[in-house]
Amino acid sequence: MLLDNKTLLFCLMLMSGMMALSLSLVSRQGPREGLSGWAGALALESLVWILVAARGTIPDFYSILVANVLIVTAQGMKLAAIHEYRKLGFPLIRCLLPILLAIAVFAWLPYEDTAHRLACNSAILAVQFLLMLQALWNDDGSRSGNAWRMLFGATLLMIPLLVMRAIASLIGTVEFATPHSAIAPNPVQLLVFIGVIALSLLGSMGFILMIKERGDREIRTLAMTDPLTHVLNRRAFMDQAARHIAGAQRQHLPLALLMIDIDHFKRINDEYGHPAGDTVLVRITELLSAQLRGQDVIGRYGGEEFCVLLPATNEAGALALAEKLRREVESMRIEIGKHTISVTISLGVAAVRNLTAERRHCDLASMLQDADRALYLAKSKGRNRALPLNLGPETQPAVG
Repeated sequence: MLLDNKTLLFCLMLMSGMMALSLSLVSRQGPREGLSGWAGALALESLVWILVAARGTIPDFYSILVANVLIVTAQGMKLAAIHEYRKLGFPLIRCLLPILLAIAVFAWLPYEDTAHRLACNSAILAVQFLLMLQALWNDDGSRSGNAWRMLFGATLLMIPLLVMRAIASLIGTVEFATPHSAIAPNPVQLLVFIGVIALSLLGSMGFILMIKERGDREIRTLAMTDPLTHVLNRRAFMDQAARHIAGAQRQHLPLALLMIDIDHFKRINDEYGHPAGDTVLVRITELLSAQLRGQDVIGRYGGEEFCVLLPATNEAGALALAEKLRREVESMRIEIGKHTISVTISLGVAAVRNLTAERRHCDLASMLQDADRALYLAKSKGRNRALPLNLGPETQPAVG
């Protein structure tokens, strides 16, 4: 045969070893959650395939008992790597129990009982892959990515492959005439090894790309988020607001914009220090965010100024929310060291009743300009108040 099990075992050993080496080198360059654990699992798998391929030339203790325990240990390390990637604790019980079971089973089974040994090995591994599937399924943050689908799909396909191997060994589909027949050429083992090569490669690539995708998401988040308050920064807010305005124009929906300024913020910095000012910014941002709907967009516009875009909301609804936010901030007390301080905010409200294609002047720049004018009016009238600047016809009852 051009393709036999020993050739495939050599391919598995080479592939696992090279990937383990590559991942080990990459993981040394910086924090890569779970990458070093996955590399260790691949290194163990490479050693397993060497031991299995050497069966008949080394004692059965190493090629059977040690090899089976090591392959189970490798899958436990992959499960631990997935948990580390998800920033969860080490799954001690889920990793340790299959290893202890493998030691007990393979120490008890006679070395020449190939059929039951293969069936037990397949069953234990199948349970481990089920545990990996559960850990992957619960990772809501990665489930939308293609890399997650690669790893989940490869892990899922391993289970029917192992079940087929267990059934074939028990019902005698494969003739195990000698103790070394587990690596002799036969259709079932050939198919299993081909499947393991393909799925191991696919799964490992999926795990590597999951880490890359999460890194890309974190970079995008950092680029869009204000580092202090963790709301959108000015650029990201402008981008999202422009999209909402374009959507409101297409659907002829009302829209409102709040511009918010913390009153006498410089006085807080001068009297209590800039760390106190940062605390005030964070607390007010948390309060504002807690009062908003899921579709509302909040961003730090600059310094102590914030903007809130309110889709499907007219002037009456925006004014009601603005007044609620003003009262909530006014009643809030902030602990600054030994001091307890209170702050107030001023709000400018700009709203349009109906954005249409004919009213193209109602873009983001014009709404920001009018909200800023309304904010200036609120501050000039004594601060701690919310005042409107209506861009459209007469207001109607609030939407939503």
